[in-house]
Amino acid sequence: MFDKMNEQLQNSMKPVTDLANLNAKAFEQLATQQSTLFSTLMSGGMAFAQSSAEQKDVNTLMEAQKSYAQDVQETVLKAAKESYAVISETQEKSGELLKKAMEDAQATVAQAAKAAK
Repeated sequence: MFDKMNEQLQNSMKPVTDLANLNAKAFEQLATQQSTLFSTLMSGGMAFAQSSAEQKDVNTLMEAQKSYAQDVQETVLKAAKESYAVISETQEKSGELLKKAMEDAQATVAQAAKAAK
């Protein structure tokens, strides 16, 4: 009897653990992406600062600044799209997990009600 209760508890907790694993995986992907973004922005900023110091006239400095701003914009936009993709995928999978868990719970309740009759 104890084994059966333990098995039922594990089965009922499976969606929760699956959801936690899914969220942990998404968090890991987002953390990696943010780390990469930060590193890219820092190295780009340092390269811009170094090239700015070497510029001799205002026009070339302005062109370097314009190029740097475009690079930052592209980098941030790319990172935002990647983050959005991870979040959207996780949201979709979470919805599927919850839907399946509800269907399983309904089936279990129906089965228990049928057995009780």
